[in-house]
Amino acid sequence: MNLRPRHYILLAIILGLFIFNMVRHRRDQRNAISNTAAPIVQKPRIDTPAWAAYDHAAALRNDPPATYEPAVHDLQQLLPLDPNQNDGHLTDIHGCLTWLGIYRQGAAQTHPTNSMKDIASQHIDICVKFHQDTGN
Repeated sequence: MNLRPRHYILLAIILGLFIFNMVRHRRDQRNAISNTAAPIVQKPRIDTPAWAAYDHAAALRNDPPATYEPAVHDLQQLLPLDPNQNDGHLTDIHGCLTWLGIYRQGAAQTHPTNSMKDIASQHIDICVKFHQDTGN
């Protein structure tokens, strides 16, 4: 088999592309480690009756409406009466309650991917753990 100059050029291009992709892949792996998400700035966890009611409602998020709706109603009844509503955590409770509603709507829909339901579930778990709406 006789190789002509154009064959050498094609081989050089193929070899160059292979090396370029290997270098790019390794660089992306290194950058993925350094581009991790910033840590969540945690405020002290606030334990109030409203957050306890939220935790209860979040625990019932997969239950039928007959069980879940009274828990949400109890939470909404506690929100205006919460004594710590001036420190900004009332906004966090409302944000977390919104994610709980998104989760319930996502659970009712039959969608090929559960991505929104999964995102809402992760957000609800963070709300229960830290008692704050992280906004992620």
